[in-house]
Amino acid sequence: MKPRISCVMPVYNTAVYLAEAIESILCQTFDDFELVISNDGSQDESSEIIARYAAKDPRIVSLSRTENRGLVFTRNELLDHSRGEWVATMDSDDISLPDRFERQISFINANPGYDVIGSEAMLIDPDGHPMCAMGVELTHDEIDAWHMAGSTGTAFVSPTSMIRTDALRAVNGYREHNGCAEDYDLFLRLAEKGKLRTMPGVLLLYRQHFGSLGYDSNREQRNGIRWAVEDAYKRRGEPMPEDLFDEPIPNRTESYAYRQWSEWSLRGGNVDSARHYGWKAIALAPWSPRGWRALARAWTTNDAA
Repeated sequence: MKPRISCVMPVYNTAVYLAEAIESILCQTFDDFELVISNDGSQDESSEIIARYAAKDPRIVSLSRTENRGLVFTRNELLDHSRGEWVATMDSDDISLPDRFERQISFINANPGYDVIGSEAMLIDPDGHPMCAMGVELTHDEIDAWHMAGSTGTAFVSPTSMIRTDALRAVNGYREHNGCAEDYDLFLRLAEKGKLRTMPGVLLLYRQHFGSLGYDSNREQRNGIRWAVEDAYKRRGEPMPEDLFDEPIPNRTESYAYRQWSEWSLRGGNVDSARHYGWKAIALAPWSPRGWRALARAWTTNDAA
């Protein structure tokens, strides 16, 4: 019997986070799912961790190879092996809350007209400490407008998305050309065929660390977004605004990231973390006035605020 959900998890060298990610899926309160994991040539202990869990839980479908083929190839491979009505995306460094699937399926049952459902997420640091809830666009029109504006990052938190399998296959899955912004491109194409929606409320802990694409390949990701948006305007027969990508791509250094983490932590009321990352930003770039301003905000904020 086919499961209602195929949860798909690409894995590449995330052994330090992988067990926690897998367990967060296996502990879901909604249990009509399969977990399809593809180990894309990891060189760490990821394969051993996957094998250990697969031996204990028959819901796990394990795929593996020694050669690294990249994220787009792996995502499409996972789609090919998915048997469920819905594909739930999951990254191997994040944590799904226990009721994620239950709440998403309940929403789908009550709102059958959608092809893609996402949710809000809590940003966490590499050690799992909370920073702040990630604000996202909620309605179909808001989501699509955000993407067509070339905004940095998707209007969805990608690893929260639950996508109708038939809709995903109808647009031929992910495109190889866009390996660093494959989800951005996918949501633009899905929006042309069906409806997208973000559920309010946090269903995922979204880990920030320097090994993720948003930090490791920031410039390539931004260029991928531009390609996806230009292609969407062509498909829709609309002229793209000339100034859409005039802003320079920020150099996402470690100092820049720590300053951002400090600001996010302060926004979420996590003052100790804000101060911690403010100091780390200053240590790496003591000449940066933005770093000092971030640290000043953290130190002048009352812990009880």
